[in-house]
Amino acid sequence: MSSTLKILFLLVILAGLLLGAKFLAPKNTAPQIVINGQTILVEMADTPAKIVQGLSGREKLPENAGMLFIFKKADEYTFWMKDMKFNLDFVFIRGQKVINLAENIPFPGPNQEPQTVVVAQPFDQVLEINAGQIKKLNLKIGDSTILQ
Repeated sequence: MSSTLKILFLLVILAGLLLGAKFLAPKNTAPQIVINGQTILVEMADTPAKIVQGLSGREKLPENAGMLFIFKKADEYTFWMKDMKFNLDFVFIRGQKVINLAENIPFPGPNQEPQTVVVAQPFDQVLEINAGQIKKLNLKIGDSTILQ
């Protein structure tokens, strides 16, 4: 085999390995929610145990991340800041539309009762994100949401 054919053969093998590695590499399978063109990585709270635990006890939440609570039916649910260690923003969603916002809800200090968050509208999802993210991402009531 001539050296040109050997080089061509090696290039084809190398290209095949590179393409194979690209297609076999793990994909980012973390769920995301897109609101107002902003993508936020989410942890799903979609079981009773996860809904009760929420973000309680955590030290922090990554900046472009949140926890998405999903309920089987739209209703008026109460959230509270029990065992929280950082402030939160809440985005209330019904049928893929933002219906209400609660900003900069404080975590309880020592010997303080945790604050509750109540919205007098039925909703089927709530996104908890770091305090200040609603303003930073320019999220508004009426924005569409897409869960990916």
